[in-house]
Amino acid sequence: MTRALFGKSILLISGGHLFNDLAKLLRQSEFVVAHGDDGAKALDLALEKTPDLIILDTAVPVLGSKQLVQILRNNQHTADVMIFFVGHEGEDLPGFRESLDRFIPKPFNNEQLLVEIRALFSKKQRKVELGKAKKEVEGDLQQISLSDLLQVFAMNKKEGVLALTSNRKNGYIFISRGDVINARISQIEGIKAFYRLLLWDQGKFRFSPGQPQTQTRIHLSTDQLLLEGMRQNDEMRAQMSTFPAAGTLIDLAISLDQLPEGLRPATLEILHSLSTRSRVADLVENSPLSDYEVLQILRTLIEKSFVREKKIVPGASTAVIALLQADEIRAIKGALCETETVKEQVAAKLILLATSDREVGMFLHALQGIEEFEPESDFLRGAGDLTLGDVGRLKIGDNFQLRIFVLPAADESAPLWRPFCHHLFGVLSLAEDDQLVEAETYFLESMHAPVAKNRDAKQFSGVLPLRRSDRQGLCRLLRFFASHFTGGATV
Repeated sequence: MTRALFGKSILLISGGHLFNDLAKLLRQSEFVVAHGDDGAKALDLALEKTPDLIILDTAVPVLGSKQLVQILRNNQHTADVMIFFVGHEGEDLPGFRESLDRFIPKPFNNEQLLVEIRALFSKKQRKVELGKAKKEVEGDLQQISLSDLLQVFAMNKKEGVLALTSNRKNGYIFISRGDVINARISQIEGIKAFYRLLLWDQGKFRFSPGQPQTQTRIHLSTDQLLLEGMRQNDEMRAQMSTFPAAGTLIDLAISLDQLPEGLRPATLEILHSLSTRSRVADLVENSPLSDYEVLQILRTLIEKSFVREKKIVPGASTAVIALLQADEIRAIKGALCETETVKEQVAAKLILLATSDREVGMFLHALQGIEEFEPESDFLRGAGDLTLGDVGRLKIGDNFQLRIFVLPAADESAPLWRPFCHHLFGVLSLAEDDQLVEAETYFLESMHAPVAKNRDAKQFSGVLPLRRSDRQGLCRLLRFFASHFTGGATV
């Protein structure tokens, strides 16, 4: 008989048979499972056993979910237990904590929920191991996030150097008595480097214990540092379309002696930097301020007309290139429409395959400045989990638009691929390596869809990865997909 592992106890709470199949799967995976068939019995079990996870049907009888959760939250033994709320979309969830709990909409897939639960407990186990480790440890940032790593080190008062590798870049975080005292990427150190590293959601890490040999440049506690870093990074991504592009050239619109008194030192530092550099990317890179602070200052200076974006070179063409030609649109609509008419509004689907939200965000930010692009208002929600669904659209012509649709491409998501292929225009793989080969091959060979890959430098040189506001590059990419319908030349 297989012995259940310590620290893997789950309490299922439901008045019916909702969790019967899930319970079988959990026991087969060596979880200790208890079941309360009403709120009152479940409360007794929770207080007696203190489970590691509670999966709660919001329609539980006798003692309702609202009262049950309130009691659990007010008890010191169960206050911190994670709860999976299982209910209907849009219903009120009293006691739900965004940072800890999860919502599972009905109906749910038992196998997929099991995968999520196993991943959750694996992550918890990894945290325990890291906290106890006295020797060098290595791991993957997709299994445990950087913020979770640092919280584990802070809790256990660790000392050492955390080396990070992602996309052929190296970074280092220096930790003393659990707190971050410095960070470095290339020649950049301190908080600026740390906030950049906090954006890394994939790659490898290696922690080497020992007293770090570095100058202390960061004086915030780990909690303060993480909160501020995540706040700045979230706001920077959400406001990216309002900032000047990295390649934009900036110059002073007035002389320095005309500037008003009382400007902040940080603002004056940026203004004086314009005497030696004018490209936005250079200003961001060479300022000691965080990337978000520099971009905020530049935006404000442009709005107040203290600086200006340099004008287009005289003689350069200002004609707007059509994203797709009329005959291409007709061919696409003709192939996708179930009827012969092509005068109706048609929305085709451009599927994005990605391994992380960062890849999706980079592509969407590249579309900023394209007049036809409209992002979904909440495309940046969530941290670390890939969104499933529409993240924006390109309105091409009066009766044609492209829905930009994110489809997680990990192997366990394979059952989702076929149902989302209706009105498929093409597939863009944002992966920087070969992680998504199986999904790419599926769409190319099974669905006979055109597939473009970010890493295909031979075919998409100068086009992919797409650069911000690069209308010409976007046109070439869209025409590669359109050629599948027209039979014309590709990129």
